[in-house]
Amino acid sequence: MSKVGVMMSADCADGPMSSHFGKAEWILIADTENPGLDFVKNDGLNGKSAVAIVIGAGCTDVILADIGDGALGHLQAAQIRAWAAPALVAGDEALRMFREGQLHPVPAAHAATRVGGGHGCCCATRDGSEASTCCRS
Repeated sequence: MSKVGVMMSADCADGPMSSHFGKAEWILIADTENPGLDFVKNDGLNGKSAVAIVIGAGCTDVILADIGDGALGHLQAAQIRAWAAPALVAGDEALRMFREGQLHPVPAAHAATRVGGGHGCCCATRDGSEASTCCRS
């Protein structure tokens, strides 16, 4: 049995994924052997709290759009694989793509080479919630 965490902006499976790992307001937890889905609120709205949630849920894999160096390092230390989903995809679609082997693993160098150097995403507002559009493509 394995569990997959999907970083979400809302608590509905057909809603949009979060644009950044730590700013995900909800984490969809899917068991690969059972059809049920659970949603866990990410009250911390940061990478540390998101990592703690997926570890606590027993996830072996996480689907995300973007992630900083620190959170990626913590996932790797916990032996949780990170998978990159295309921008603007719904959570249930990302989960389907994962199950069908259509997602690519996030390499360790990914976060270090992206804009911002792993210090957060410019797509988030100061209150921690995500902006409706991203400032970069």
